[in-house]
Amino acid sequence: MNTTAPTLAAINRENGKEFSAALVMGWLVYLNDMLNLNKPMTEDQIEHCATEVINLYGSLKMSDVTYLFRKIISGQYGEFYESLTVQKVLTFFRQYFDDRCSLAELESQRDHADFASRDTFNYSSNLRRIWGGLSSKS
Repeated sequence: MNTTAPTLAAINRENGKEFSAALVMGWLVYLNDMLNLNKPMTEDQIEHCATEVINLYGSLKMSDVTYLFRKIISGQYGEFYESLTVQKVLTFFRQYFDDRCSLAELESQRDHADFASRDTFNYSSNLRRIWGGLSSKS
């Protein structure tokens, strides 16, 4: 999550829509091949799915996309029942994005708590210091 990999939106902005779509489409084609499904996505579905992924999840980094596709291929997102659809792929992205946002929120709260505990003007720390000091003087 803290890597310096570019986001899908940055790739789209810097290299164009065709390039960024080709990156995601490459992963979708690979996914189709690796899962060996009876009803894989068609070329049109792959192109549409790649565009939707970029539009909806542009804030994800390429490292996120790589990690997510590896999780899908390894079966961590459940059974496919012999078919892969745009809806299934977008559901995987939504679940991953929601999990990632929750993790980022927890990390932010933890960072804030760490910062607040080092603050010399932190009210609760000062009370502990004052009360701790009184008990040691007694």
